[in-house]
Amino acid sequence: MENENIVRFLSSDIKRNSASSKREPIEIDLSNDDLDDELATFFRFINKVLDTDNLVILAGSGTSLTFNKPSQQNKAPIAPSMWHLWDYCKKADENLFQLVLRATNYDALQKHREANGEAKPDIELLLSLCDSSLAVGNLSNQRTNQVSKFLEQAKNIILAKTTFTESIPESDWVSHDKFMRAVGRRSAQQQRLKLFTTNYDLAFEHAASNTGFVVIDGFEFSNPSFFNPMWFKYDIVNRGHSKSSEGAYISNVVQLYKMHGSVDWRKFNGRVRKLGADSKIGEPVFIYPSSSKYQTSYDSPYLDMMTSFLEVVKQPKTAVLCLGFGFNDKHINNALTMALRTNPEFMLMVATKDPFSVTGSFNDEIRNLLMAAIDHGDGRIAIMDSTFKQFSSLLPERRSTTPEDELFKAFEKITASIK
Repeated sequence: MENENIVRFLSSDIKRNSASSKREPIEIDLSNDDLDDELATFFRFINKVLDTDNLVILAGSGTSLTFNKPSQQNKAPIAPSMWHLWDYCKKADENLFQLVLRATNYDALQKHREANGEAKPDIELLLSLCDSSLAVGNLSNQRTNQVSKFLEQAKNIILAKTTFTESIPESDWVSHDKFMRAVGRRSAQQQRLKLFTTNYDLAFEHAASNTGFVVIDGFEFSNPSFFNPMWFKYDIVNRGHSKSSEGAYISNVVQLYKMHGSVDWRKFNGRVRKLGADSKIGEPVFIYPSSSKYQTSYDSPYLDMMTSFLEVVKQPKTAVLCLGFGFNDKHINNALTMALRTNPEFMLMVATKDPFSVTGSFNDEIRNLLMAAIDHGDGRIAIMDSTFKQFSSLLPERRSTTPEDELFKAFEKITASIK
């Protein structure tokens, strides 16, 4: 996308192009003061999504890239993309990196290719292949030591590069905070917002704190805090306020599922514990999605979260909003495509950068499937070419603020003035 003021939107509401006889994305100029007509189609669809009983967010690395400013193009990004993480791991020890590529047979196993035929960089796939190679035990002692060394080195690099939220100035949280306010507050008649993310960073936790939301993330409310999937089945209500379900309901509660791990997770004796991102004890927990039977993708907590994801997309009156997500996780892709095929009340909206580009990082198979369905008139699907910042700015904040929200904002202003 060359113009930061332009977004593109595609749904079955858009008329077919007379020349191509296909539905093609419409361009929307955000710098235009009068956008009512251009955005009418978008708002009709997004309002249906937000009004659904079971709203699910699927957030990828594109949501965190909003922290990177155009003026910093020649500098290291604040929030790294998967390509940046590949580059960091490569440059840390180029000789070791090349040895690991050969030892894991990466070039042959990476099905996605660049225009010149070379294997596309995918750090999660490479780490996944490292894990499986070590598990199978078909490497020489020397290669085993090299792969093990690289794996530990890469995890530490990823941990360091994705621990950035504390350095983000308050003014740069606008998009995340607006997003949380717009989608997080649900009525007592609706299910809690379920926010699934493949990101390792703490951006959504930070935004929830900024906006006064309570996060249920599968960890016990205790110290030490260990992962226990039963906590996703619990809720938080204000029993002191009223004994009625309506009066006891607290609107600012969200469920957060970190599908690929988190910078503040550590493994102790087979259990996952939440600690500070700078903790030096325990083993970092990063999960690399893979079809290999040797992978941690079949262990807790990934298995628990994937099971939850599979369950929620099967429910009636469900909408999944995919943001900054390139559909490069086979397990997630299968769950979403199955929901589209089997759940008539399922809606899917994708908002990410360059989803219509065949040369971009968006999954070709998923793009072709979604665009074909829209062209055939499937009104359950929409695609938007936009950054997370652009998308968040367009989201309607339809629910009035509560007295608790006003009190929270007032207290924040007071504490800010004291600093």
